[in-house]
Amino acid sequence: MSGIAAWLLAMVAPLVVRAVIALAFTAVTFTGVTELVGQLVSLAQSNWSSMPTTVLQLATLSGIPEVLGMIFGAMAARVAMGAAVRATRFVLKGAA
Repeated sequence: MSGIAAWLLAMVAPLVVRAVIALAFTAVTFTGVTELVGQLVSLAQSNWSSMPTTVLQLATLSGIPEVLGMIFGAMAARVAMGAAVRATRFVLKGAA
């Protein structure tokens, strides 16, 4: 029985190690990309407040701030998830 257990452990251990590395690498990548997009949003907000008042009022009535929020949210999700998938493929490349 111990021979089978040792064989199973020898087969599963490298997969578990690669999975843990992939999860950690993905978490770091996701955090970095999310922070980058957050900085871009902050830059856009600071530039938004420097526009003339009449333009801001017209843009707000048109719903442009909500649209920009949706666009930034979609971009952040797309970039972060794409980076996470690419990072996982990079780590698990040797498994295939």
